Amino acid sequence: MADPRARAFFDSSDPTRWGREEMPEQGQVTLDWLARTGAAGPALELGCGKCALASVAPEYVGLDLAFVPLASARDGVRRLSGDMERLPFRDGSIGFLFTWAALEHVPHPELVIAEIERVLRSGGVALLAPAWHCRTWAAEGLEFRPYDALMATQKFRKALIPLRNAVWWRALFELPHRVWRESVARLRTPRFEYGRLEPNLDEYVGTDCDAFTSMDPQMASLYFAARGWDVLSHPTFSRRMLARHEPVVVRKP
Repeated sequence: MADPRARAFFDSSDPTRWGREEMPEQGQVTLDWLARTGAAGPALELGCGKCALASVAPEYVGLDLAFVPLASARDGVRRLSGDMERLPFRDGSIGFLFTWAALEHVPHPELVIAEIERVLRSGGVALLAPAWHCRTWAAEGLEFRPYDALMATQKFRKALIPLRNAVWWRALFELPHRVWRESVARLRTPRFEYGRLEPNLDEYVGTDCDAFTSMDPQMASLYFAARGWDVLSHPTFSRRMLARHEPVVVRKP
């Protein structure tokens, strides 16, 4: 069940909490995958906000936890308020499902993944594009707050952000984890694992400050591959190992 704090946070008149007004790049990527996969039937967007991507498919349906952004969507767009962890759709009723920068804002993404498996029809396609690798310092807004507004320990952590964001530094710590996951996945079916974060649901202080989890696209790819799904975006070991910010796109068997 949705966290009531999250519902109150997103059901706000503050538009910075709803997502972007326009998403041309995300829309084009979604259209490209729709064309490549030939996915047909109802297209469901999870965490749609104001339904900025409603034009990607004629049978579009948007779902969001909050009422206020949904009410701000343009007339004629099919949308409803609902919980991603308990989707109000029949088994096998969706042909294409996509979500941009939303899954990280759900307390239990493994429940959303299970619901995606349930509602997608055989041969259906899911495009999953949360903000992968949300940072532990995002809730404090360290990237955006000036040094003179921070405590001494926060100043030190803020100074380290450029280093910790460097690709080589992140690879130094992440690649061993990925090698371990790949090895374990050969021995048993992996669970969907992620890092737990403490979201800031009191105020919006910057990107991903309200994220509940930090997820890795390699983990998502391994999860679906182990269950017999076609991982269209990351079909090989090397693609999974080098995955960064791009969507994970999978087809249900």
